Amino acid sequence: PELKKAACAGNVKFLRKAIASAKPQDYWLSRFIPTQGREPCAGNILHLAVWNNRKTFVTEALSLLPNDVVQQLLTQRETAGELATSTPALLAIKKRRTGCAEILTEGSRAELIKNLLDDDGNSPLFLAVQNGLLEVAKNLLTCQGPLSSRGPSGLTALHAWPRVFLWKC
Repeated sequence: PELKKAACAGNVKFLRKAIASAKPQDYWLSRFIPTQGREPCAGNILHLAVWNNRKTFVTEALSLLPNDVVQQLLTQRETAGELATSTPALLAIKKRRTGCAEILTEGSRAELIKNLLDDDGNSPLFLAVQNGLLEVAKNLLTCQGPLSSRGPSGLTALHAWPRVFLWKC
């Protein structure tokens, strides 16, 4: 419960203290369920931090936790709550948590999540363009190899681009 509270509140001090105490890997990979009437989000600590728009907590967790833990956190899908089956990056993109979405798609992290589709078959790139998160789209476009731009009903990120371009002008 303390880790959940820290992620929701963006308590970086607690995060650093817990990391210094050498908690086991399972501790960091804990999954939380929604709290009736208080916290509608579920998932791991990155899901909770993104839901509450805690960019500093996300940044610190990504830089301080071991790489294998970070990789698992980034690819875990939320199991309950409003955005079931979303990874932390998909959640950030869908909820337009711009800072969190940019951090979660920087560098090698983009490679991990670039082709993980949501329940509706939408790719992170399509959702980023659709939601006007152009820096996130750029992060994803720098990935090596195949990159899904799939959206609903056969649409792609290119279909969403003109609408976003007009919206941004």
